[in-house]
Amino acid sequence: MRPVCGVRSNRVHGSYLRFPADVPSGGQSIVLQLRVRRFACGNSGCTRRTFVEQIPGLTR
Repeated sequence: MRPVCGVRSNRVHGSYLRFPADVPSGGQSIVLQLRVRRFACGNSGCTRRTFVEQIPGLTR
């Protein structure tokens, strides 16, 4: 995963559940539960110490 600074990190800091809104399927409302990981950035010059992985097409 890459934070804003662009330096790759594999150091998992933790995880949590996300519930993206507005996910209709076949005209019915559904609840989507995603467990996403929070990573620690190893770049001491980065403005973010941790960042969350993004799921293409589902999260930003």
